[in-house]
Amino acid sequence: MSETPPPPAWSLRKRLARGLVLTAMLPMVLFAAILLVSEWQRNRDELMRRLDANATLNAAVVDDFLDSQLAGVRLLANQMSDDPARRGEELGRLLDIYPSMLRVHLVDARGDVVAVRDARGRALPPLAGLVAGEAWFQSMRNGSGAAVSGVYRRSAYGTEEVVGVAAPLLRDGRFAGVLQAEIPVQTFTRLTAESLGRRGLAMLLLDADNRVVHAGPELRWIPLAEAGADGLALQRNAITPGRGARILRMDGLLRDGGTAYVEAVAMRNGWTLVLVASRSHLLVPLLPRLLLLAALLAVSVAGVAWALWLQRRLLGRSIGYLLGSLRGYALGGRMVSDRNDAIPEELRPLADGIGELGARMNAAFDDLQTALGEREHEIAARTASLREAVSELDRLSRTDAMTGCLNYRGFTETGERLFREARASGRSLSVLALDIDHFKRYNDLYGHAEGDGALRRFAGAVRSALLHADDVLARPGGEEFTVFLPATDHAQALQVGARVCQRVRDADIAHLGSPKGRLTASVGVATLQPGDTDLEDILRRADAALYRVKAAGRDGVSA
Repeated sequence: MSETPPPPAWSLRKRLARGLVLTAMLPMVLFAAILLVSEWQRNRDELMRRLDANATLNAAVVDDFLDSQLAGVRLLANQMSDDPARRGEELGRLLDIYPSMLRVHLVDARGDVVAVRDARGRALPPLAGLVAGEAWFQSMRNGSGAAVSGVYRRSAYGTEEVVGVAAPLLRDGRFAGVLQAEIPVQTFTRLTAESLGRRGLAMLLLDADNRVVHAGPELRWIPLAEAGADGLALQRNAITPGRGARILRMDGLLRDGGTAYVEAVAMRNGWTLVLVASRSHLLVPLLPRLLLLAALLAVSVAGVAWALWLQRRLLGRSIGYLLGSLRGYALGGRMVSDRNDAIPEELRPLADGIGELGARMNAAFDDLQTALGEREHEIAARTASLREAVSELDRLSRTDAMTGCLNYRGFTETGERLFREARASGRSLSVLALDIDHFKRYNDLYGHAEGDGALRRFAGAVRSALLHADDVLARPGGEEFTVFLPATDHAQALQVGARVCQRVRDADIAHLGSPKGRLTASVGVATLQPGDTDLEDILRRADAALYRVKAAGRDGVSA
């Protein structure tokens, strides 16, 4: 008769490990997966809402801008004088009213440009037959009304990408020519595109001929390029304002070749505005959660492993202590029983084991206290670093990023503080109101990028003219600057104002739009008087003095 084989041995440690994994690790993994999917869906829905809202809003903004420019051209076309001597004046007045226009052309019925005026006030040479073959001119000669053209470059007068707004000239019901104004694309796309870029969105603007008017740097097109099959597909799927959103998922629009979410809006002038959001943007908000969940999972795995190791060690020691005690007792030895006489003899090995475990737990608690002390020290150091960062952030919020001067907020707070201190201490306080002469012309001549550089050089020249370390230079806005001179009387302030004018001249910033051929400054000086009740009293006198300098021809100082 064969013997029944013994049942296979089983391990308490392995069973405990499987139980810990099933009860702790698996729910954690499932929870993490559900959390990530939910976060992904929420981010995607939010992106869809942002795409729809921004696409509709910005399409309306561009449409309204072009409509307003077209209305001005249409109005002048209806009122255009037949007197050639007055036409140049009328074209210049149109450019003054609409500063976003770069040039304005007067075209006769044959397509010859008979008068051209640009935004700098210059009369450019007319050209025969320049626009005779262009589609927009042919359309107007055939009876169509005022319209916005597609994007183009007109090398005869410049290299900018422009769009044209044009209206026909009618005399006794007959076509007599066209009045057309050219608007640089950057005028109505730069700020919008930069704002969208800060929100992770790229803008694509297509004209009615499927050519690129504007494309964000993340997109694969350049201005004036044909948008091809992708552009036609976007135009076909474009929604009209007021209708429900239609978000597309497309490949091949981004320079990096990634997938993007897209919404296209059909504009009133036949163009199409497209907003593009890279699908990879959805992953960015998930990365911190992924790292947190990975760290939590790693800590949990380490905790389970540590628990298993400790369980095995404690179980082995307890059994070993019990077996050793039993062997010693069997061999005639004696069990130690002086710790707690109230515990029955049968439970003393267990009590000894519990005592040993208590000693280990106390040691672990001491280690924890030490670790907590070190962590508190680390937290204190990080808190100090955070306070320094907050202080630096507060300073930056009061500073003009371009020039390093105080911005409007810093100007207001510092001026009020210096006024209070001067009134409380009885010391004098002087103010210089500065204005860069003919700065609008400078921007028109050299562009905003050169204008920004001129502002920085101007601020440096003013700083070099100041006498005291506590003198304050602020830029409340535009080309207007203000200098606060604590503990400075009126005569000293006039000297500082003269030094400012001279240092600006010495900077030798070329300005062909200025009568003196270089950048100059006008300075108004005012000093605290006994009757002044607030800072505005001094500022008003400084502004009045500044206006007197301007009226006297600029580039000087007045009190």
